[in-house]
Parts: sequence; C-alpha cells; structure tokens
Amino acid sequence: MSAEPGGGLLTLGEATLGCGVEAPQRARGILVRWLDGRFDAQLSEDACLLVSELVTNSVRHAGQPPGAPVRISAAAGDGLLRVDVEDEGHGEVCRRPADPDEGGFGLNLVDLLAARWGISHEHSTRVWFELTTSIAPA
Repeated sequence: MSAEPGGGLLTLGEATLGCGVEAPQRARGILVRWLDGRFDAQLSEDACLLVSELVTNSVRHAGQPPGAPVRISAAAGDGLLRVDVEDEGHGEVCRRPADPDEGGFGLNLVDLLAARWGISHEHSTRVWFELTTSIAPA
C-alpha cells in the first residue's frame, strides 16, 4: 500500500451503481467497456477482477442500504491504470486471512496484483488500485 499518487492521468470513465448483489457484475461490465482495446488482455482481466472484489467488499461491509451509491472511476496514462471504488460507508477497511468459507480474498488479491493501492476515509470510503503495463493506453 502506498500514498496516493498525483494527477496527470486521463479519465476513462466514472459511474455510480446502486449498492446490491448485482453491483460487482455491473462494475465489471462497465470497466470492460472503458478498457476495451486500450490495454492488454491480462491487465484488463486483472482490473475487472479487482474492481469486482472491491465493489463486493463495499456491498458486504460498508453497512449501506440497498441502492446506496457505489462510485467507480478509472483513469490511465503512461502505462498505468488507476481504478477507484468509493462508497458512503465508514467501516474499517482491512486485509484479513482468506478463508474459502468466509471470504477475505478481496484485499489480498488487490495486494497481490496491484502495483500500488490505498484507502482514503476523508468524506467517504475510497479504495484505489493501480496496475502497470508496458503498453500505453490508446
């Protein structure tokens, strides 16, 4: 985990989803559209996996009512992809040991696959990650 990076990235998209069981799948679909043809297949697959894990965490752990906003955004530049997931919850965001019956895979996957990631609790809870590639976005 690392400090939040500076600007200089081009926004690929921003969307607000309703908190609910369908939100992770919707987030993946939206991110696929934003990334289509811009990055290599592996980076896109990793980004979609991680965004669905973070949105799942938001749905399961933020304590928000059904339909509450979960915002996703993506930006890119110079071989870097940054994805943010933000909700109005104020619960603790922490890695825990993964358990096949209880979960706990989300932030562990983020830590494994992302070049950098972080958490902000200013006005809401925002978790972001960055993936790197040698291919610049189109």
